[in-house]
Amino acid sequence: MSAVQGKDADKFDIFEKWLLDAGAKFPKLELQDYGNEVRGCHATDPIQSDEVIVEIPLNCLITVEMGKATDVGRAILRANIDLDAPKHIFLMLFMLIDRKNPNSFFKPYYDILPPTLSNMPIFWTEGELRALQGSHLLTQIDERKIAIDNDYEAICQVAPEFAEICSSLEFAWARMAVCSRNFGMVVNGLRTAALVPYADMLNHFRPRESKWQFEDACQGFTIVALSQMAVGAQVYDSYGLKCNHRFLLNYGFSVEDNVEEDGSCPNEVRL
Repeated sequence: MSAVQGKDADKFDIFEKWLLDAGAKFPKLELQDYGNEVRGCHATDPIQSDEVIVEIPLNCLITVEMGKATDVGRAILRANIDLDAPKHIFLMLFMLIDRKNPNSFFKPYYDILPPTLSNMPIFWTEGELRALQGSHLLTQIDERKIAIDNDYEAICQVAPEFAEICSSLEFAWARMAVCSRNFGMVVNGLRTAALVPYADMLNHFRPRESKWQFEDACQGFTIVALSQMAVGAQVYDSYGLKCNHRFLLNYGFSVEDNVEEDGSCPNEVRL
């Protein structure tokens, strides 16, 4: 079971049991809670290079196609409205609609998602945003808020019942939850994006220490170690080669020493 302590411990135990009962495998990993809605995965046994450390079956994934199949998703497709991030929107739709169902198959997953995402700049207070004074990131935050509001209003226009399903604040929460957690992949020949429970608990580190993909042969999402890992070591994923403004805006963190192995820095400065 997970090493998460405190009031959320039962939720995480239920979450892991749900995955294991569905056929998921993560025999050498445990979840740890660092506080402030931050969690990570650690090795409980030595891990070898090229070892599969996580396997999540297809039926535990939430895909874009599942969102498109909802009534609201079909209304959006019929209306052909222009949305800021269509793949994210359809993942959000399924989650926002399905989590209202107390008997949802995915309830154990919804229950362990961070409830506030207060680390995301679009949810920061005015006082917190003043720390970014002089940064172009303030403009990007405003643009993100406007895009989210516009998407919410556009969806409510073509599917008025959506306003009863979720508020604009819940919609913004889902937008950032999906933005920071989704994986782009090819599933049985179809390019899509998906929410992958447990796999989305790995934190970012470069150079990457693991690789992931959907494997048709086992009909599951797998994470493979690229090097040996000792007992107790945190197991990382790479969120890609990105500027710190993208890390902060989309994931709620920045990298203090954002330098690649070749000495290059992906940070950008707007002139």
